[in-house]
Amino acid sequence: MADWGAVIIGFILSIVLGAVFGVIGGPIGGFIGIFLAGVIVGYMVNEDVMNGAVNGALAGAFGAIVLGVLLLIFGTIFLGLIGFAVAAFTSLLLLLGVIGVVILMAIGGAIGSMIKGEG
Repeated sequence: MADWGAVIIGFILSIVLGAVFGVIGGPIGGFIGIFLAGVIVGYMVNEDVMNGAVNGALAGAFGAIVLGVLLLIFGTIFLGLIGFAVAAFTSLLLLLGVIGVVILMAIGGAIGSMIKGEG
């Protein structure tokens, strides 16, 4: 069962840690930040390894979808039609990349659950 509190915290952490580590270490740093967010979600859920993975995956999917929608809104507001076109392309790439983010956060969630020792 999804622990929505952990999913929302994981969503926020995936954006914050992904951005901070991305600035420090480039794309690899961004992946490390997203992975760490998944580990934290898995640690928080107090469930078995599979639930840690599911909650991490949900946080990653939610984050990618919300970020795509925000890009569309703000791209259109600030740059009009050109901003919408660029944001739509970026959002499409982001939604295609959600599979990778979901897998990365699911692995992190499973590891976080293992660290917690519940499963």
